[in-house]
Amino acid sequence: MSGILVIRIQGLGDIIHLIPSLKMLREKFPEKNIALLCKKGFGQIVPPEYNIKIIDLPAHASFFEMIKLIKTIRKEKFDELYDLFGNPRTALISLLSGVKKRFGFDYRIRKYAYKAVYAPPNPNKHLMQLFADFFEHFGIEGTVYPPILTFSNSVLNNALQAISETTIKKPVLGINPNSACPSRAWPTEHIINFINLWYNKTHSPLLLTWGPGELQTVEKILKQVAPEKAFTHKALKTNEFLALISQLDLFLTPDTGPMNFAWAVGTPTIALYGATTPEPTAPRGKNHLLLFKEDIPCLRCHKDFCSHKKCMYELTPDYVLNCILEKYNLSNTRAEK
Repeated sequence: MSGILVIRIQGLGDIIHLIPSLKMLREKFPEKNIALLCKKGFGQIVPPEYNIKIIDLPAHASFFEMIKLIKTIRKEKFDELYDLFGNPRTALISLLSGVKKRFGFDYRIRKYAYKAVYAPPNPNKHLMQLFADFFEHFGIEGTVYPPILTFSNSVLNNALQAISETTIKKPVLGINPNSACPSRAWPTEHIINFINLWYNKTHSPLLLTWGPGELQTVEKILKQVAPEKAFTHKALKTNEFLALISQLDLFLTPDTGPMNFAWAVGTPTIALYGATTPEPTAPRGKNHLLLFKEDIPCLRCHKDFCSHKKCMYELTPDYVLNCILEKYNLSNTRAEK
C-alpha cells in the first residue's frame, strides 16, 4: 500500500488551516496510508474520521528523539512526502526520510532537500487556500472548504465540566488574553477595562481562556475584577478546549491559535490585529469581525517583541466594545449568536 506523509509541525492554527487539505487527500486517496507529522499533541484536532495517522514530533526533540523519529518514518515506506513547513529541521527530516518523491516550498537552501518545489505567487494568501494551491501545483487537485469540527458527547461533556462550578453554563463572550508573541497580545489593562465595560453593558460574565503555561496571566486579570464579572475554566485537552470554544456566543482574541479554533468551530470571532498581516489567517465569513488601526505607521511589522505596542494599545476597550455591539446588534442583557 502506497503512502503519503504531510509535514506541518506547528502551530495549532496552521493545522486548522491544513485540515481541509487533509480531508481532500483522504477523499481523493481512500485506500492510501496518509500521515501527518506535527508537534506532539497537535494531531488531536484532526478529525478521526479522516483516518490520518499522526506522527508526533516532541517539543525540543533531542538528537536521539530525532533519530527515532526518522527511523519511524522510514519504516512506513512512504512514496510521497509533502513538507508544508519548510524550516531547517523539516527539510532535514525530509532529506533523511527515505522517501524518493519529496515536495516542499522554494525556501532558500532548504529547497535542495526536495525533488520539486513550489514558489507561491502570493505568499499572503489565506493559509487554507495556500495549502490547497501547494498540492494542486504537484498534481493533486480537489475542492477545499473551511473546516467544520464536531465533537463526541464525551469530549463536549468534559469541556462543559471544566466550567461546571460557575453560575453560568454557556458563557456569552470568551476572551483569549494570551499570545505566544507578546507583540500580538491585547494589553492586560485593556482587558480589565473591557471586562468592566462589557459587564456594565450586558450584565453577563466573561470566560477567560488559557492553554499550557498561560494560566498565570488569567489569574492576574481575575484578581483585578469582581468575581461576578469574569471566570475561567479548568485544564483542558486540545480537543476539549476546541469544544468549549464551540459553546461560546462570541470570542475575542488576538491573532493566535485559539482565533483559528473559533473560526473552525463556527463561533463568531472578533480578531485583533496589529503586528501581523490578516490575509493569511483572518477568520473568513460574515459572522467574524477584524479590528486593526490602519493609521499606525508600523502596522504589520511582524515583530515578536515591541517596546510600545502602539497598534494594540490603539484598540481601546471602548472602541472594541462599540464595534462588537454594532456588529452583532447586542441587547443590554444578552448577546445572541
